[in-house]
Amino acid sequence: MSIAALIVMVMGLLGWFLMNQQEDAFERQNALMGRVVVAQFARAASEPLLADDDLALKVLVSQQEKSPLIVGMQVFDREGRLRGGAGSPPFADNSITVNEHPVFQSGVPVGMSWNTDAVSAVSFGSEVRFREVLAGYVLVSLDRAPFEFALTRLVNALLATTLGLIVLGVILSIALAHRLCRPIYKLVEAGEAIHNADGGGVSGESRGDEIGRVLDIFQNMAEGLKEKKVVEETLYRYVSPNVAQKLLASGDDSMALGGATTTGSVLFCDIVGFTELSEKLPPEELMALLNHYFSYFALAGSSCQGTVDKFIGDCVMILFGVPEQDEMHGLYAATCGVLIQESADRISQQRRSAALPTVDFRIGINSGSVLAGNLGSEERMQYTVVGDVVNVASRICDLCAPGGILLTEETANQPAVRETMLLLSRESATVKGRSERVELLEMERGSFSRHDLIKQHLEAILPEGKAG
Repeated sequence: MSIAALIVMVMGLLGWFLMNQQEDAFERQNALMGRVVVAQFARAASEPLLADDDLALKVLVSQQEKSPLIVGMQVFDREGRLRGGAGSPPFADNSITVNEHPVFQSGVPVGMSWNTDAVSAVSFGSEVRFREVLAGYVLVSLDRAPFEFALTRLVNALLATTLGLIVLGVILSIALAHRLCRPIYKLVEAGEAIHNADGGGVSGESRGDEIGRVLDIFQNMAEGLKEKKVVEETLYRYVSPNVAQKLLASGDDSMALGGATTTGSVLFCDIVGFTELSEKLPPEELMALLNHYFSYFALAGSSCQGTVDKFIGDCVMILFGVPEQDEMHGLYAATCGVLIQESADRISQQRRSAALPTVDFRIGINSGSVLAGNLGSEERMQYTVVGDVVNVASRICDLCAPGGILLTEETANQPAVRETMLLLSRESATVKGRSERVELLEMERGSFSRHDLIKQHLEAILPEGKAG
């Protein structure tokens, strides 16, 4: 619309200027012709006026009047009395007051337009001199109709041309706007595709101009971001979301081997009698069983601010307070242990109803200082935690009864743990790879004071009657 309005304005101004210029040119041509005619008439009438030869003046007037453009001619003596004339005069009197009439006031013949019902004319007056002696005055009236007719035709032609150019300009502006706006819309779509990282909505015909190059760049960017999104989604499936975000946010800094010491809790959960079970079930059914249970255990871990570190065969390792530090990591770990066992009971109940094999789980939790970082080689590494805390959590898991939860004294001493649940002391135990005995406590799952919270999370993870 802006381009069309600009074209209309420019074409309109140009047409108005050309029409005014042509009108001025016609007026100048008309004036020039009038001055030439009246000058010739004045020279021819000088001698008859001085000689008072009225017959010669009448003959002169009659000869000049034969021109189709001349509608009237008058000759006046020095006193302004009419001495001879023909045709239509611009005034009715046979005499004029020369000193008061504007047509005779300038040294250069000027035109005076006048109209009657029969004619539209312009009159030019001039002094008649013979050898610097004033002999009288002459007046010639020219018909304006031919000039006005030609001017009208020209103005109409210019007007039609201007309107035609305006219409053509508007049509071209629409095509141009479409040509310009379509790639802009494509750029907008490309920007939205980049924002959504889906790469869609950018395809279209190729262009060889700069906009086409920009579209190609946006297309490549959108496709690259789509691939990046696929890689990120894949990374989130193989690595915990917290760890994946940390790796992506830190960039190259996350690629270095090693780590930093931090405080957290580690939860191990494994299947009771997995060796015997693996002998009885085909590998496909065994994997389906593990995936069925572990998918809900992963949800339980994330709902309790935990990070799934890895799945090790029949065991899942969940971290709390790592990589994001949290002083309540011990309470979150204990809460997650209760939620996992409650989820396992519900899943097993529904699997038994479907005549599917079930398993029991045992859980060990330990807290303390761990080293969190990248473990492996420059070519192949994994973000994990290592240290005595991890080893003890793994060992006490083996000492736990089916369906039970064992905690170390270090976990029980974490904020709000003893106040939230009942912990029963067990005999200290010696675990493999450690000289000192480990003080163990067994959690009474039914004594958890926030059992309503456990039920709420359980319903969010695994609604009653749904175990698929």
